[in-house]
Amino acid sequence: MKDKIVWPSLANEQIIKYLEKSILENNPEGSYVFSGPDNIGKSTVAKSFAQILLCKNKGFLPCGVCESCRRFTIKDNEEYFSHGDFTFVTRAKDKKNISIEQIRDFIRVLNMSSFAGGYKIGVVKHAELLSTEAANALLKTLEEPKEKTIIILISSEAELLPTTILSRCKILYFKPVMTEKIYDYLVKERNVSREKARNLSRLSLGRPALAIKFLEDEEFYYFYNNNVEDFLHICGSGINERLMLVEELTGKEKGQAGTRIAHRVIEIWQGVCRDWLLLLLGQNNYVQHIYLADEIKHQGIEYTEAEIVRLSKLLSRAHLYLKANVSPRLVLENIVLNF
Repeated sequence: MKDKIVWPSLANEQIIKYLEKSILENNPEGSYVFSGPDNIGKSTVAKSFAQILLCKNKGFLPCGVCESCRRFTIKDNEEYFSHGDFTFVTRAKDKKNISIEQIRDFIRVLNMSSFAGGYKIGVVKHAELLSTEAANALLKTLEEPKEKTIIILISSEAELLPTTILSRCKILYFKPVMTEKIYDYLVKERNVSREKARNLSRLSLGRPALAIKFLEDEEFYYFYNNNVEDFLHICGSGINERLMLVEELTGKEKGQAGTRIAHRVIEIWQGVCRDWLLLLLGQNNYVQHIYLADEIKHQGIEYTEAEIVRLSKLLSRAHLYLKANVSPRLVLENIVLNF
């Protein structure tokens, strides 16, 4: 069928083979940690794994036609709530952590009998954001696993999870994908032009889900490029213009939404800073923003290697300040005033 969902086999083949083996032997683990960078495909693999286990026509791929598979056809995260034997939780948009109330509801659903007499599967996305109370509540469930209940914790910072939780899970490490693989996928499977595929595969830095997001979400792609251009504009701007830019970036969203935007902006700026250093060292083949290489090189020509390294460290510290609840506006102002 046209909309049949298959394993995301673009990369991390060893993980897929391991999960397929557990399906073949009917012996999946009771709990997993899917660890790796954001937008690398962890959630896609988790969803495919769950869909295969819940499919009524057992096999290495979901049939796409049974009642269970049809409940996985919606494309956004709301689909996770449409399947009685599959539950999903992540941080609420306006919150810093995943709360104990969310985890209690998550556990309550998993403790219910399966609608189809098979598995109950739960996914916690951004599991490193579990509050202390939520982590403790989840630990009790991991310590006393129910038969045919599977919990998958998805995390880009698995080292932040309590060791007591990690010790009770099978940890699968997702690694960045070769640029060439992402390029080939975009050209052959998505019919993207070679030039655009080259740009997106470089831009994604080994994260295939990010390349697809750039391709499908115009607003997201615009936000990204706009922040690259803002960073380059800062180089030749006075203090007042820099502060006005910070006001524009932080004026629309408040609270945790504002903090998340600041994190994204700083990550984008770090990528440009990295390209400055690569271009300075003559490593053009590794430049992320290849389509802006000439402009980036021109804007960064006045910076020495030591100055670029200093700026990189400044940007890295900014993430730590945001995690410590420092105001996003103050954090960004500190960056633009210390160029």
